[in-house]
Amino acid sequence: MGRAPKRSFKDRATPLGHPAVAGAVTTVKSKEEVPALLKKLKSDDANDRVWAAASSSNLLMSEDPAVRRLLLANNVVSELIERMTDSVPDVILQVTGALHKLVAIDQGAAEEVSRKNIFGAIQALIPRLAMSIDGIIKNSDDGAKLTVDERNIVFQTTDNLISILWVLCETVPWSLKQINNMALIPFLISFFKVIGKLPASLVQTAGQFLYTLTDANIHAQHTLLGHPGATQTLFALVNTQHGIDEVSADDLTIVRILAGGILANIKPAALSQLEKTYKGHADGTPEAEVKPWDDLSRALLQVISSFIQFDVDAAAETAAAAVKSVIAAHAESEANGAEPPGGLKQEAALDQLNSRISYVQLALELAANIFTDEGAEDAELADDASNSNSNDDDDDEDMAGDDGEDAGSDIEDVTRHFDEDGNDDADEDDDDVGVDFDINDMEDILADESTIANEADDVVQQSILGVFIGAIVPSLQRLAKPTKMSTLATAISECAQSTPNSAAIKAIVSVVESFAALHERALSCFNNVLLVIEESLKVWFRKHGDCVDQWWRLLIDIAQLLFGTAGSPAELADTDQRLRFAVLEPTISCMWTLARSAQGAVPATREQVEGLIHVCEQAPNSDLRVKAIGVLGSIACRKPGHVDENQRIGTYLLDNIVCTPLLATGAPSNSNNVEPIIEALDLIYDIYGDQAYDYDEPVFVRGGFLAKLRTCYLPMRKLVKTVDRRVKRELRDRGDLVVQNMRGFIDYKDSERRTA
Repeated sequence: MGRAPKRSFKDRATPLGHPAVAGAVTTVKSKEEVPALLKKLKSDDANDRVWAAASSSNLLMSEDPAVRRLLLANNVVSELIERMTDSVPDVILQVTGALHKLVAIDQGAAEEVSRKNIFGAIQALIPRLAMSIDGIIKNSDDGAKLTVDERNIVFQTTDNLISILWVLCETVPWSLKQINNMALIPFLISFFKVIGKLPASLVQTAGQFLYTLTDANIHAQHTLLGHPGATQTLFALVNTQHGIDEVSADDLTIVRILAGGILANIKPAALSQLEKTYKGHADGTPEAEVKPWDDLSRALLQVISSFIQFDVDAAAETAAAAVKSVIAAHAESEANGAEPPGGLKQEAALDQLNSRISYVQLALELAANIFTDEGAEDAELADDASNSNSNDDDDDEDMAGDDGEDAGSDIEDVTRHFDEDGNDDADEDDDDVGVDFDINDMEDILADESTIANEADDVVQQSILGVFIGAIVPSLQRLAKPTKMSTLATAISECAQSTPNSAAIKAIVSVVESFAALHERALSCFNNVLLVIEESLKVWFRKHGDCVDQWWRLLIDIAQLLFGTAGSPAELADTDQRLRFAVLEPTISCMWTLARSAQGAVPATREQVEGLIHVCEQAPNSDLRVKAIGVLGSIACRKPGHVDENQRIGTYLLDNIVCTPLLATGAPSNSNNVEPIIEALDLIYDIYGDQAYDYDEPVFVRGGFLAKLRTCYLPMRKLVKTVDRRVKRELRDRGDLVVQNMRGFIDYKDSERRTA
């Protein structure tokens, strides 16, 4: 069972904004211009230095990567870092803004910045900035004499420095040791103590960095726990029921979520520390010490549940209107032969929207992690309760697929069904059951199942599971559904009256990327819910078939919206496909987990089966193809009364996924092609594991499946041997097992027909 992946850093414009510098260049006509530009960074004239820094920032963000490479080749990184010691605050602001943008968009440049002592330069600047901020907050003589613009320069420069460290922390792992050594915790935690006296965006940036810094970083966790009053400050924010003057409700909620995320990161270290402190005490750890940590998840989920009630359709309308205005402004300047406009209020609105969406994604990440960590514990408790009145052994109905999305990792050997002579070991037991079983036995079983489901449901309602299903899942469903700004084709159709120019494309792609990331995160979070329920609490689905039907229809709607819209212009085809599949893949993951959890009892139609087959054929990678195959396999297990769908799926899996590539000239030889075949074979063993199934005779027997499997046995064994065990051990082990099972399954089905 996997957690939703951590949100990777995506450059965002600081809501405060960087002041534009008149005359700063946005392009260069020849490479000779670059050295002259950088030389002005050392000019005696402060205005020249500001201009050079602003121009460098513009050029580093150029759409032409050759321009950025030209600046990097001329040692722009060292030149900018050197200017961080400048005596003029405006120069430092422009320099730190340029470095922030650079590390956010270029991994190689981020590594170069780390190697060139950016940490020492930042360490030298922080005390100056901290003193200025303290003066502003306390309105001391030095703080009072600063103008509004001068105060904003202090705040913006601080935001830039924290953002640089935040990016490096996420993208350059080996920089973490140096960041730890900078002793930044007191500086960062101080922002949480003066909310309302600083720009909310600055507090949020500090919170984002501290959240990232304390994630799986024992040094930072213990440093934070050891800082006086730090955890109390964060708990007070999470639990506050009151607003703060000068801070909007949304901004405060974001800060509360960040505070809760930081506490969630340090919670294991805190509990461990408490256990060591009170070890040997007769009464153990005092409840008052533990209770805030025990209550943290519920308190944080309550904050998150209100924040993610985000109107995604209204956000799409806002984005579309802003993009239209940006396109119109650029078209007007182009028609007049003027420079492209900068600093448009519509662009600022888009930046704010993108920032809000990124924080919704963060909230979803936290929710997913809470559910994975604590929902699993609740599920186990519910599972224990549901089994307390049952003497049955653990459910062994599923041969495979119960461990997250890697459905084959715990595959059972199908040879368990038969002895060395190929006879079915279960025959005698089946006969005995047939003698003793009567209708009263069935009534008792059904009554027990109903009791188990009711008991599990009662436990769920009182747990984190219940909170999640009742308060979080409905929001996930809304956030997961694509809008008119979620694919390039629909966004272009909505915003551009004619063939969009480069400025229009840039604005549209940025918005679509934000919405696609939001949908992907919501779906990943939803999949975490399904995975936890699947692993420990499948019985829950017996009582909530209505949820299965509703969730299935939602996922089908999302898939149809992604595939049912026209393509984008040819030059954007690759980007369009990347963004569509970024949302489609977690959609299919959810469908697979749901279908497995419900043991195939999903309301899939023949048309939907064809759609999943289409996904298999169009999938750009083996991961998505394997997931789509998994969904099809779960649907094929439905019985009785689904012979036609079973025949379509079974024939497709065997003929198209297994036989065609194995028997073709130049059979597949790389691991990307091996995984779908392994998954399909695993499913075939499961689907056709008993001749008593109503589809076995008309599909498996009459379709000649056994003869086809015999034909594919040797090619499959040969293919698996091409997987290098030293490089992909898990895949090779799965392949070896599927070949072993293939031989056993062929013998089993042959013997099954002979003894019928």
